Amino acid sequence: MKNKFLFLLSIVTISAMASHTLQAAVPPVPYPSKANAEVPPSLLDPRKPPGKIEWSRFMDLSRQEAEALWNDQSHKGTRLSDWDWKWRLGWVKLCASKNPGQPGFCNTVLEDGLDDKALVVRAESASALGQSKDGTMDPVASRKLLAMLEDPRNRRGKTPVMVQKRALYSLLKIGHAEFARKAAAIADKDPALKAYWSKITAVSGG
Repeated sequence: MKNKFLFLLSIVTISAMASHTLQAAVPPVPYPSKANAEVPPSLLDPRKPPGKIEWSRFMDLSRQEAEALWNDQSHKGTRLSDWDWKWRLGWVKLCASKNPGQPGFCNTVLEDGLDDKALVVRAESASALGQSKDGTMDPVASRKLLAMLEDPRNRRGKTPVMVQKRALYSLLKIGHAEFARKAAAIADKDPALKAYWSKITAVSGG
């Protein structure tokens, strides 16, 4: 009985040693980092909304990866408006997070986003454009932001929504004097916008 036990023990020991040797010989599979995460396959169909993992990976794209993805889809004829609204919001947020040193395509994303069908995309675009053009006195961006103040989609009845306030703040940040005066004239017609404009100009010293 004792010999049988020792025999079985020797087999177990040899098996354990062999298993340890095999594990040591095979290198561990590296855990995918944010830096080398691949663009999710579903991004090949921009019309489908992102899942949680896809959104996370998308927001972790580097400047070069984001630009490559945008260019790939652009070459396929995909415009910002062709993406699902959640992806459109993602593009705006991604461009905002790359400031300063935004990729060139972000100008297209942010300016097109000002006229987006989704209210939340328009609002985020208004804020991001002001951030990216801060102090530049850019007339093109200012003109587009001014148009948002008179867009009926940016009001609920007679009440302005967050888009108009964000557009006003971005116009102030960009600093184009002529468009700032026009923004003040528009804001003066609405008590809520007039109060907001007075507040932000007082804070900025304008």
